[in-house]
Amino acid sequence: MDARARSRAVCLTLLHYKRNITIVMDAGRSHAHAKGRGGTAQKDGSHSRIQSAAARVVRRDGLRGASVRKVMAAAGLTGGGFYGHFPSKEKLLQEAFSWALHERRRLLAKMVGNVRGPAFMESFLRAYLTPEHRDNVQTGCPYAALLSELPRASRSVRARVREEYAKGVEGFVDRLGGRARTENRRKAILALCLAFGALAMSRTLAGSPEADELLEVAATASKYWRV
Repeated sequence: MDARARSRAVCLTLLHYKRNITIVMDAGRSHAHAKGRGGTAQKDGSHSRIQSAAARVVRRDGLRGASVRKVMAAAGLTGGGFYGHFPSKEKLLQEAFSWALHERRRLLAKMVGNVRGPAFMESFLRAYLTPEHRDNVQTGCPYAALLSELPRASRSVRARVREEYAKGVEGFVDRLGGRARTENRRKAILALCLAFGALAMSRTLAGSPEADELLEVAATASKYWRV
């Protein structure tokens, strides 16, 4: 083989190796990208599981009783992974409260349907003040479940509660409709306070005839108002 042929053979060999190296590197990058996407999806799924579990545990055991260990166990995860999702327990409690509230709002929206105007007041109270809601604390409204604890919660948790409360009042006012927003805001606040307090008191009286009576009277209270 002359020098020209040897040079040609060397060039072809180098091109072959270069092409194979490029293919391997591209495959590695694709695998790393896919792994990264899979890891992100897995982390998002775990985060949602923790939020959902925390929302149940907080309503059942209260703010102080909802330890990181309990929440992670309820989510089916190890406690060591907690801080990969939340910087602190306070942040977890904030998200748990919002998660619980959004769950309840979705259910209420299905129960009430498209009712608007003055009729919404009674529809809301009847959907909210039920024996089923009273008897299932861990899937119910977090306001009623945590009514006695929230005033003593941390500033950050109370700030989240205030934010969610403001959204709830505005949503209620929008459902009542009409132009009298100031008057409707008062009605919304009255209805929400009645609902939270009546449900909490009915739980206190659970097992007695007065518990059901309280719910029935409170659920029909709007008929006595000028709406």
